[in-house]
Amino acid sequence: MRALIVHGGPILTMNPEQPEVEAVGIIGNRIRAVGSLASVRNELGGQPESLDLAGRMACPGLYDAHAHIMMTGFARLQLSLWEPEVTSIREIGNLVKDAARLANPGQWIIGQGYDQASLVEQRHPLRLDLDPVSSESPVLLHRSCHHIAAVNSVALRIAGITAATPDPDGGTIDRDEHGEPTGVLRETAVNLVSQHVPAPTQAEMEAAILAGGLDFRRHGVTSVTEAGIREAQQLRAFQALHRNGTLPVRTYLMMIIEQTLQALIDLGIQTGFGDDWLRIGPAKLFSDGSIGGRTARMRQPYVGEPDNFGLWMEEPGKMKADVLKAHRAGFQIGIHAIGDAAIELILDAYAEAQADTPRPDARHRIEHCSVLDEGLIDRIAMQNVIPIPGTTFLHYTRPAYEQNIGRDRYRYAYAMNTFARRGIVAAASSDAPVVPTNPMLGIQTMVTRKDSHGDDAWPEEAVTVEEAIRAYTWNAAYASFDEKVKGSLRPGYLADLTVFSANLRDVPPESLGSVPVDHTIADGELVFSRT
Repeated sequence: MRALIVHGGPILTMNPEQPEVEAVGIIGNRIRAVGSLASVRNELGGQPESLDLAGRMACPGLYDAHAHIMMTGFARLQLSLWEPEVTSIREIGNLVKDAARLANPGQWIIGQGYDQASLVEQRHPLRLDLDPVSSESPVLLHRSCHHIAAVNSVALRIAGITAATPDPDGGTIDRDEHGEPTGVLRETAVNLVSQHVPAPTQAEMEAAILAGGLDFRRHGVTSVTEAGIREAQQLRAFQALHRNGTLPVRTYLMMIIEQTLQALIDLGIQTGFGDDWLRIGPAKLFSDGSIGGRTARMRQPYVGEPDNFGLWMEEPGKMKADVLKAHRAGFQIGIHAIGDAAIELILDAYAEAQADTPRPDARHRIEHCSVLDEGLIDRIAMQNVIPIPGTTFLHYTRPAYEQNIGRDRYRYAYAMNTFARRGIVAAASSDAPVVPTNPMLGIQTMVTRKDSHGDDAWPEEAVTVEEAIRAYTWNAAYASFDEKVKGSLRPGYLADLTVFSANLRDVPPESLGSVPVDHTIADGELVFSRT
């Protein structure tokens, strides 16, 4: 059985009783010893292999607590509309024009990543912008949050969307002064178009999971909570890779309540079913939209729109009923909630479910958990709810937050310092492909509380490098009931480690996001080496 010693640099264990050690000894896929180099050598005996850090920092394998592995893989095949490469609607049009020229007639052109707040025009692309560059191929461009999309007239025609089409429940169709669709679709209205995009085969899904998972692995991520399984074929794709031994990251599957909960209940499956590589995780639902799309459900209206408080994705009573059903069935629950009104509703739903069926350690979650105040934070602490903040969001989208809700209202957005002081376990996440998979961008944002332009986003919430890494390791493991097997480096735990290219304590905080990962170790094996 393979034996390996990692040594020669600072190793952060995330174990408060032994926070930093000289060496970690691994036998097979488990950690055998941690401590001084001499004690670890003595414990392993024989002639183990050696990985000399040469001063670089190592820590437990990073864990992204909320991301979309399959969508990340598919995104690699689509048009990339991210800032700073794309800064205007004209540039978006040029990319679509080039893709249309290469596409077969009728072939869908799909892109993602634009943010209207970062475009020089300060608006969404419209069908009037997209029609001249693609008159035969349907175009579907997702905003970075994936809660809004811009489409051309071909796509509207395929979906049958006209001036007479009513807004669907939980969504809106933007219209011009004559009532005609502009091409901008919000929330569930996006589904009116996306349902016409040809569904991927299982083989294509497997390829996307592999591509997305390898991208995470290149950035030191060994575990991911996959934030949305809607259909059986998606689950089959993950299972096929696991069965073949090619699943690239340990995966905790969030199961969309509307499509999967009753089938799981009928089979007697609950959160936790599976093994160390693939397990059923929380039951998930969506309560609201996004701040950038002005669809997150707020207590106060959006700036300049006194009648816009955002959207409910479901009627509140229906959401509470779904929460109660999943809670009674023994599921952990994770709910997408960004606006303060949505977070308040979810906390009410969790409290009512616990009063109905008390469970001592449910660990219900709030995915993203963005717009908070001190009262909501007090309730999160009191109810032992786990926030899953998107710690990279402010890096890319802080200007949109300020434009849409004003600076004071995002005072406690992704408030890692306040969470820690209140004893709240908050697990870091990327929500990739909404933002890139690189967790160093999230760590940099947690440490600096500055966006990509260097503008601050409430520096009172800044934390240390060690605290930021803890959010990406032990906290994320706790959020998936895994803190006794991973998230820290202890004897008997899974042998997952991340080796950075430097000692992060020596890196200027504003440069942390550009620090690459040199090695990723999973199950005691080097699954990625940069050099």
